[in-house]
Amino acid sequence: MVMMKRLFIGIPVSSEVARRQVDIWRFDQPLNQNRMSWVNPENWHITLFFLGDTKVEQIDLLQNLIEEAFDGISAVQTGLRGAGVFPDWRNAKVLWLGLASIDSLIPARNRLAESLRQNGFDFGNKPLKPHLTLARIKSLEHRDSLKSLLQQYPQTDFGAVKLDEVVLFESILTPQGPVYQPLFVKRLV
Repeated sequence: MVMMKRLFIGIPVSSEVARRQVDIWRFDQPLNQNRMSWVNPENWHITLFFLGDTKVEQIDLLQNLIEEAFDGISAVQTGLRGAGVFPDWRNAKVLWLGLASIDSLIPARNRLAESLRQNGFDFGNKPLKPHLTLARIKSLEHRDSLKSLLQQYPQTDFGAVKLDEVVLFESILTPQGPVYQPLFVKRLV
């Protein structure tokens, strides 16, 4: 039997400023008349690649590919800026915070994408839209509350964050929500 793990490659994000703001939103009564599943701040990350079910024996290869692609790459200081939703406010599925810029990481991300493809990994063709998922929206019973939030915070600065590692995560699905287990961490210089 082939052992599989549900994997993704991401960049952890930690921000006390954003955490405090999100705590206010989490307890906002009109906003939470919508069915929303809030992401635990310990799980906040930027997804570079979602790999899905992957053979356990490929983990060493993935570690090597991440190591090679991000070798010598510097950590990035950027900002969390603006709240938004995917795909749009009328049919919102994800509430997110944007990132000011991660442009200096894009060449390494593109190198990793090419290496992953050359080694048979499939991760789709979605372009990278760097964001921090705050909540998954199950249904919108109180649309106006979400619209109000989006109108109030379109370009708000939620503080600086340091992006200093790229992580190969295992996503373990539990009834309480996903648990992200780091399998490999590449520290940025």
